[in-house]
Amino acid sequence: MFRIFALLIVGFFGVASLGSYAERWLLYPFDSARIAPGSVGLNAVSEQIMTIKGTQLVVWTAPPKRGKPIILYFHGNAGNLANRAGRFQRFLDRGYGLVAPAYRGSSGSKGTPDQDILTQDATTIAMQLATRTAAFADFAPKSPIVIYGESLGTAVSIQVLNAKSIGHNQHISAVVLEAPFTSLKDLAAEHYSSFAALADSLDSQWRSIDVAPLALSSPLLVIHGTNDTLIPISQGRRIFQAAPTRSKQFIAVKGAGHTDLWRSDVLPRLWSFIDKVL
Repeated sequence: MFRIFALLIVGFFGVASLGSYAERWLLYPFDSARIAPGSVGLNAVSEQIMTIKGTQLVVWTAPPKRGKPIILYFHGNAGNLANRAGRFQRFLDRGYGLVAPAYRGSSGSKGTPDQDILTQDATTIAMQLATRTAAFADFAPKSPIVIYGESLGTAVSIQVLNAKSIGHNQHISAVVLEAPFTSLKDLAAEHYSSFAALADSLDSQWRSIDVAPLALSSPLLVIHGTNDTLIPISQGRRIFQAAPTRSKQFIAVKGAGHTDLWRSDVLPRLWSFIDKVL
């Protein structure tokens, strides 16, 4: 999921010599292929093109059934939206709505990713969903919103929740963070401690641990694998502990790694959290 770990030593020297291009290659190796939702079996999902700051972004959407929540899904840094089709179908099978933005450079979205622009795009989409602008006119106005962040998407989610326009208010009913990390520097220190200081040279820092005490005030569920060798579960626990909300749960998935968390013993607890908190 995070190519930065496989090539960290070479990568950090590459950042020094090649600048932002090397950083984007390391941190945001998105699949740019634009694939229609219907071609991966999601016939109930529509593809929308939203223009934010002059850049066209692909967003997959499906309105919720009556009385059901909307899942605002921020994906990880591997693959594209089509790779999450199975997950999206499970949301739809439960009557949940879906809003899944493709980051710049992913799934047909134009533009170039970095921390600031991904945060701005995600916050804009969250606010448009919360206020039901024209792009979301088919969504019931009172349907609650659940933010779901996966890996890199956990950092995006936390930044969105920290925005003054969206955080600490009635717009977000619950938050699910799957394999969250504390910061890129902490990840570098975990895998290659000798090179951790070089992480300060990156434009993208994603210091979620600094923002979590301000952002995570909504009911929270954190899911993390005990055998996650990419993002250690200790970082997920730190994010969980930093969250000020009193309504929070932590699921340590025994034996699971980074990408196999949606198991038969985990999904009922995920559904229960979403349904109960709403």
